[in-house]
Amino acid sequence: MNERQLSFIEHLEELRRRILYSLGCTATLTIVTFFFSKRVLNFVIRHSNLQTVYFFSPTEAFFARIKIAIFLAIFFSFPFILYQTWAFIGPGLTRTERRVSITYLTSGILLFLIGNMFGYFILIPLGLKFLLSFGNETLQPIMNISRYLNFIFWCLLGSGFLFQLPLLLFFLMKLGIIDIDTVARHRAEAVIIILTICAIITPTGDFFTLSLISIPLLLLFELSIQAARLTGKKKD
Repeated sequence: MNERQLSFIEHLEELRRRILYSLGCTATLTIVTFFFSKRVLNFVIRHSNLQTVYFFSPTEAFFARIKIAIFLAIFFSFPFILYQTWAFIGPGLTRTERRVSITYLTSGILLFLIGNMFGYFILIPLGLKFLLSFGNETLQPIMNISRYLNFIFWCLLGSGFLFQLPLLLFFLMKLGIIDIDTVARHRAEAVIIILTICAIITPTGDFFTLSLISIPLLLLFELSIQAARLTGKKKD
């Protein structure tokens, strides 16, 4: 009993240490990126579909730069956070599971970058164009900087993390935790779950934005099933 309790406490201490490392890295990068936040903010505004944005309180412009710095810190510290997650889980895995998980760690970082690129170059421009198209001569948008940044950040981070779902599914199927045939038989339920997650994470509830993010995920979902099935056959 004492050994089990000590082991559990040690695991909690290890988890606390990994979380502190991740928070410390993010906080440090937030301070560093704050000095570049003005340039990034000007870049984001120039490359939007809006001519200008507005702030409605004396402190709002300052906090907009802090939001930029926090987002950049999360973006650049994501590989480190992913490594800390693996370092906590890794000792409990077998040698085969550990070797496989390292491969997926690299793939996760790559998919996060692809998801961010998808959000910046496809989701945000097309989403803004669609949403702003409902304006007319008597109905013109006055975009608040805080809400505009929230929209961008949710699109980028949401796309980055949503693109991890197919990789997670593939990882679980490769380890045998989830049966491939069972997942294939329940495609309809999986599609509903993916659409629900997309609706929760994406900043707008319109069908157009939901379709933009869900269609690539559904394709990746199907690709993960086929890839797991092919690698399983090769292993047999």
